[in-house]
Amino acid sequence: MTYEEIKKGETNRLEFKREIPTHDKRYLKTVVAFANGLGGSIVFGIDDKTLDIVGVPDDMLRKMED
Repeated sequence: MTYEEIKKGETNRLEFKREIPTHDKRYLKTVVAFANGLGGSIVFGIDDKTLDIVGVPDDMLRKMED
């Protein structure tokens, strides 16, 4: 994903999440909506309000790979 794409913001098929929730499953509503619709992408590490790239901690990336 390019910076230009990020600057365009979220769409009905693109969702940004600042961080990966460890206990809160609210982001799963987006996953289900994408699965029941035309599909889509969730990009973690981008603030959905400011569109700032904040990144994701390395240890969280390892959990996602598992």
